[in-house]
Amino acid sequence: MYPNPKFQQISPKGGKLSQSFNQGYANPVETSDEEKVLKEIKKLFAAGQRRAIVIIAGAIAASSGMVFFLSTRPPIYQGKFQLLVEPVTTAENKLLSVVSQTLGITNPKTNESLDYESQIRVLKSPQLMRPIIDNIKTKYPDVNKNFAEDIKIERIMKEDEGTKILEISYSDKNPEKVQFVLDEISKAYLKYSREDRHSYLSQGLGFIENQIPQMQQQVDTLGKRLQALRQQYNLVDPAIQDRYLSEQANAIVQDRVDVQMKLAQSRSVYTMLQKLYSEGNYAAILSQNNEAYNKLIAQIHELDREIEATSARFREESKTMRVLREQERELRERSQKEALNILQKAKSEVEALETRQQIVVDTENRLRQRVSQLPEITREATQLEAKLQVSNQTLNQLLAKRDQLRIEAAQQEIPWQLIAPPEIPRDEKGKPIKAKLNKKHLALIVVVGLVFGLMLAFVIEVINNVFHTPDEVEEETKLPVIGIIPFTRKVRKPINKTGRFAFLTAAINRVWRKKERQGDSPVLEAFRSLYTNVRLLTPDTVIHSLVVGSATPAEGKTTVAVYLAQTAAAIGQRVLLVDADLRRPKVHLQLSLPNEQGLSDILTKDIGLNDAIARVSPEENLFVLTAGTIPKDPIKLLSSEKMRDLMEQFQSFFDLVIYDTPPLVGLADSNLLAAHSDGIVLVVGLQKTDRSMLIKALDGLSIAGASVFGVVANGIKGYKPKEYSTYYRR
Repeated sequence: MYPNPKFQQISPKGGKLSQSFNQGYANPVETSDEEKVLKEIKKLFAAGQRRAIVIIAGAIAASSGMVFFLSTRPPIYQGKFQLLVEPVTTAENKLLSVVSQTLGITNPKTNESLDYESQIRVLKSPQLMRPIIDNIKTKYPDVNKNFAEDIKIERIMKEDEGTKILEISYSDKNPEKVQFVLDEISKAYLKYSREDRHSYLSQGLGFIENQIPQMQQQVDTLGKRLQALRQQYNLVDPAIQDRYLSEQANAIVQDRVDVQMKLAQSRSVYTMLQKLYSEGNYAAILSQNNEAYNKLIAQIHELDREIEATSARFREESKTMRVLREQERELRERSQKEALNILQKAKSEVEALETRQQIVVDTENRLRQRVSQLPEITREATQLEAKLQVSNQTLNQLLAKRDQLRIEAAQQEIPWQLIAPPEIPRDEKGKPIKAKLNKKHLALIVVVGLVFGLMLAFVIEVINNVFHTPDEVEEETKLPVIGIIPFTRKVRKPINKTGRFAFLTAAINRVWRKKERQGDSPVLEAFRSLYTNVRLLTPDTVIHSLVVGSATPAEGKTTVAVYLAQTAAAIGQRVLLVDADLRRPKVHLQLSLPNEQGLSDILTKDIGLNDAIARVSPEENLFVLTAGTIPKDPIKLLSSEKMRDLMEQFQSFFDLVIYDTPPLVGLADSNLLAAHSDGIVLVVGLQKTDRSMLIKALDGLSIAGASVFGVVANGIKGYKPKEYSTYYRR
């Protein structure tokens, strides 16, 4: 059955991988804040897609509940009336224009529209609502101070523009109270439009008219004082002279600042050149003027390189080195001479700037002296002009405000009109009709339902703390996702154990090879990709053994181990699949193999490996070692010295050894095997694996010192890799 009769000799083929590939939470790649925000947004959208049904169901349930609640509560009656608060026709505007011209106003503003937002606030203000509430309390004492909040005042809108109509509405369980309240409010608002608004404007107009004569007298007095001052001292415009001198002084100051900056820069350059010259670094001085000394600098650098290259081959006393040193001396003398010229030029520039600075400072002092000698009368004249200008501005503002108030007063002469009287909708029999749900109520119901659905989805998402996508696994574990296995219901079921084993396994492998040649199976393509990634994990070191494990049961680790072994064998690797799950073995069920003798029997009895290892098919490279008899203490067997010897023998005689192990959390079996193999591949069942369990499993592997190759995301739905079968058939 097996070509090698004995397994006793241990070859140096096996070995642990370098600790550089040791598991641990890898250092995360630094990401920008924008990438983090974008990633979080993608997570939210993904969660929304997963929980779309929950969100919709929750929204429908909450909305239905609100609709039921609103429909079963006592009926609410709503009444309303409408007020026209601005003139509608152009004839009325022309009337206001005529009134403005009659009052002597040159710039009438009859087309200005009303500030509706402010007007609505005034109509609901305590000053205006207090008398209304007092009148209503005579019949309905239960009206409280928050009554104004129940009054709704809205501007009727038409398309994108608003009309000149205000709609006032009120709702209550008592239709008679609604009618009474609306009647009182309409009377009060019409009275306000006729009397109160006009009285407010009259008070403001009277105050301004009292201020205008006083301001006019102040302007006349200041003008006479300024005129007398100019005539007495023969001053045309002292401010112009002062401004001229100030502008000159500012220009001189700016010139002084520029000279100081240039002088400081020149001194700095001169100091640096002096230092370089004293150090003998003439090439650095010449480099300050590359255009003039490029050729000389290039010669120096070329000679330095030639000396460095020649000194490695010749002694200092050789003729070649003496010639080069002589050339170096000549170039140094030339560079010293040119550097001295540059230094002298820098010094001359500093001296010239110092002289210019002194001239500028003297000129500035003379100008400042002239400015300080201006007569005191000039300052007095300037002060009078400023006061006169302010007084004229104030007078003009008062006159303009008086004209504006006259226009508004004339406009207020046209009172508001009640275009729709206060009423409650009634049916054909004259009975009040209860208020229906308006657009705002419907919008509120939709919003509340949606919020409830989102909250419900959030709670479910938090409770169901599992992985949903490979990206979530990679982000949580900081480990690479080396394989993505699509969800499929067509994975081979365990074959009935009856019949001859060779016939069954041969049939299985014929089907496998047929599918492999077709190349159109997403599952097979996924396992080919997984095996390729495992091989490329350590290009400098060959992986001889690996453990396939998972944090919890039922995540598909046994299926992954079987398919991975068959994939490796299909490309020519000698593969041994070991069922190291001595508690609930499943490999023999997956491959329909007998489990009479296996790993546990080898560890506890004197059984040869040839008697326990089965070859799946004579022409295949896949060998299987089942679990055997279930022992009482699996940990004792797996941690024994004999088990470690067996693992080394397996690695010596097979290209790849794959161990299927029990779950990691709560059991130490997988940690023991992973620590003595090249590494472990973690299988994570999407929509199954709890995040905390996986992190706990990784902590255990870290303590055991095991290398984690990466994670296999198993059971992703909707995953369809590219198909190449069409290409192969061409």
